[in-house]
Amino acid sequence: MDRLARVLMSAAAHLLAGCGSVPLTSIPPMARIDAKTTDLSMLRVAVQLPDALRPRSGGVKLDVVTKLAGEAEVKTSFAMMELSARERGGLPAPPQNSSIYAYRLSPEDTARFEALRASMVEQGTNGKRGSMGLGVAAREFCRANAEPQAALPVTIYLMTSETKSFIPVIRDFDLLSDPAMAVGGNRFSPAAGDPRGAQ
Repeated sequence: MDRLARVLMSAAAHLLAGCGSVPLTSIPPMARIDAKTTDLSMLRVAVQLPDALRPRSGGVKLDVVTKLAGEAEVKTSFAMMELSARERGGLPAPPQNSSIYAYRLSPEDTARFEALRASMVEQGTNGKRGSMGLGVAAREFCRANAEPQAALPVTIYLMTSETKSFIPVIRDFDLLSDPAMAVGGNRFSPAAGDPRGAQ
């Protein structure tokens, strides 16, 4: 089983110059996402993988990075639960020899996220400036087969109450383009897109 390091969303401007390909049509809806107000009940993440890979159970998480003025950034991770077949509406059909896995926040972590947001809002009303940003972390994958692969393209989709549908935040990033993976290493950390850091 390969352990792949986190795939953390960076700002859209960094994405354009980064290792992934962000469709230009995704940038305007990404810019409207506000971590402080987005409806968590509508938050969905989907990961498209070649059939040679599959995500490990519990390996997909939502990372929330908060920062208060004068303090260090704090990252909090929230577990994502795989969607049932009836909850997967709106996802594109995967290409041949690929599969899509879709997720939502667990009820427990939805409550934790709400508490974190409430705390940040309270800090703001008390005059302490802060920011909050969302990220997707796909931390662990299992190899479904050990056959040599010419490429291992990964696409990540996001849906929020602002986007109202799944949008690709990174498209067809080849895991094998990372030198460590290409020579058989087991750690990998590409940029994967960021809807927005709320101010």
